[in-house]
Amino acid sequence: MPRKTVGKQEFTQHTSKYLRWVEEHDGGLIITHQNKPDLKLTKVKHKTLSDLRGIAEIKVHGDINEPILPGYDPW
Repeated sequence: MPRKTVGKQEFTQHTSKYLRWVEEHDGGLIITHQNKPDLKLTKVKHKTLSDLRGIAEIKVHGDINEPILPGYDPW
């Protein structure tokens, strides 16, 4: 996974160039401020429902429209 580092000023002047780079590479982009890492820009990894099967099981107990906290009145 390649990772690239660039200063904030350079990033703001050539944003579209660096956004394309992030789209094409999985490592992400580290944006620095005063030579110190400040931000990390990465691609979002899309997950499908089939990717999530078997990870967790959700069980609903009671009425899902009732408040979670006893005695809570939103009005």
